[in-house]
Amino acid sequence: MLHANSLTPIQLPNVATVVYEQLRRQILGGALRPGQQLNIRQIEAQLGVSRTPLKLALERLQVEGLVSIHPRKGTFVTIFSPHDLRECFEVRIALEAQALRSAFDVQNRALLAELTDLFARMDSYFRNEATWLDELVEFMDCDRVAHVRMIEMSGNARMKEIYEHANVQGYIAVFGMRFSYSDTLQTQAEHRAIAAALHAHDRDALLVSARTHLERAGLRAVQRLSQHNGGEL
Repeated sequence: MLHANSLTPIQLPNVATVVYEQLRRQILGGALRPGQQLNIRQIEAQLGVSRTPLKLALERLQVEGLVSIHPRKGTFVTIFSPHDLRECFEVRIALEAQALRSAFDVQNRALLAELTDLFARMDSYFRNEATWLDELVEFMDCDRVAHVRMIEMSGNARMKEIYEHANVQGYIAVFGMRFSYSDTLQTQAEHRAIAAALHAHDRDALLVSARTHLERAGLRAVQRLSQHNGGEL
């Protein structure tokens, strides 16, 4: 006989989370472009959801800097300027440098192992130029997680919250600015330098390689944005 106290809750996906993930992927994948106004009624109909979970999803995207919500005007995919990008990467460099000072502390062994695995996974992408765009979203998702794991090594929850906002801003800006195949190969080369420092447990080399990567990534992002905006820096 089944007793009431033996029942366990059925785990179903949170509707707002599913909506958030789908919209986020559309933005990061370029299907929803910077500056584009979101048609709320159309999204509700396409996803088969009510206004409440969509509202919660959009608020979460706004916190991450991916959309801007303007009362009585609408919701728009965020547009970034070169100045926005430079500030974003300056914040990332400062926070990451501080966090990585603790990379080889005992409490970070699990994070270190996960980070090493993420860099190995990212190095396996883009073997074929003809299909590299098919892998780009997954690669960038891994890249985002890897950088967040670096910040988690600080053990500082507030630092992680600040970083995640800045990191996603840079992520969407780079994604929408005609990332090239050569850009991805350069990113992989920079990642390999970071991975080598992790394997060697060389903190100085880790700090240098991580900073170099973000500085170069920031320059690439600004260049792609400039090209997209007709050369204006």
